[in-house]
Amino acid sequence: MNALPRTGSLLPSTRMSVSRVMALLLVWLCSSLANAQAAPVRVAALKFGTLNWELETLKRQGFDQRHGIDLQVSLLAGMSATRTALLSGAADVIVADWIWVSRQRQQGQQLQFVPFSNAIGEVLLAKGVQVESLADLAGKRIGIAGGPTSKGWLLLQARALQQGLDLKQATEQQFGAPPLLNAALERGQLDALVTFWHFGARLKAQGYPVFTDLKQVSRELGLNSELPMLGYVFHQSWAERYPERVRGLVRASEDAKNLLQHQPEAWAAIRPLMRADDEASFEQLKQGYLAGRPKPLSPEQVADAAKMFALLYRIGGEQLMGDAERLDPAGFWLADAE
Repeated sequence: MNALPRTGSLLPSTRMSVSRVMALLLVWLCSSLANAQAAPVRVAALKFGTLNWELETLKRQGFDQRHGIDLQVSLLAGMSATRTALLSGAADVIVADWIWVSRQRQQGQQLQFVPFSNAIGEVLLAKGVQVESLADLAGKRIGIAGGPTSKGWLLLQARALQQGLDLKQATEQQFGAPPLLNAALERGQLDALVTFWHFGARLKAQGYPVFTDLKQVSRELGLNSELPMLGYVFHQSWAERYPERVRGLVRASEDAKNLLQHQPEAWAAIRPLMRADDEASFEQLKQGYLAGRPKPLSPEQVADAAKMFALLYRIGGEQLMGDAERLDPAGFWLADAE
């Protein structure tokens, strides 16, 4: 007689458990279907590059799945390895600059570019070195990251030539890898350094002064559209075959940038990737990344790219720009990503 009430009292609990299990199964099923429908996009990235900050955020938050793609990331040791992966078909997407894209198009590799960052770099000074103008760089020892055809170095030369100064003749140049040049500046072996923004950020955190930002140099040269130099790069044939994958990548990238822009706590998850040894370096790297956030490409930016191409061709010649003297605007992916 006493068993019936006890059995009856368990029925609501049992029904609740079944409901909970069914709900979990439904969630799992929806997730599995979403994953099955997500289109693969293979990305080759530098192991220690700033792209990883965005990709880690994007994957952690599931922004790729939200927009119908499944980013599959391969981490490689160097820039040449990522470029080889794209050209050989081992990767669908890498990050590179649009000048490289233009050269590849000249050589028959029909690549396209969509913005990732408009950060270019900076010119920093050794502590105690007094430089107020480009003319003051005459006689100085300048380190240049990226070699003789570094875009930052060429832009600086172009601006100096407008003022009647040939920096190649007036300065002593040292070319090398960015970490080695940072160390040379710290040891007092250089007076100034033209380098990429994230290496400059580490020096600024140590109190090294900035002589000029290469964005400012671009503006002084008449390029006013905040032209993005780095972008996601892919084969045009791939983009034409899978335009929804390009749109998914663009939207997922924008979601990741939005999160990092507006939710400071999101940086905690990627801080280990940043290799910021102290709070000052972390803040400089974070600010530099956010300052480089690009806008969608506009006709004005494509026009500025053509101007910069012509300008750099005059300074860097075929060694940098290749055989063509004019930019191929088809290298920019301009389809509506909305």
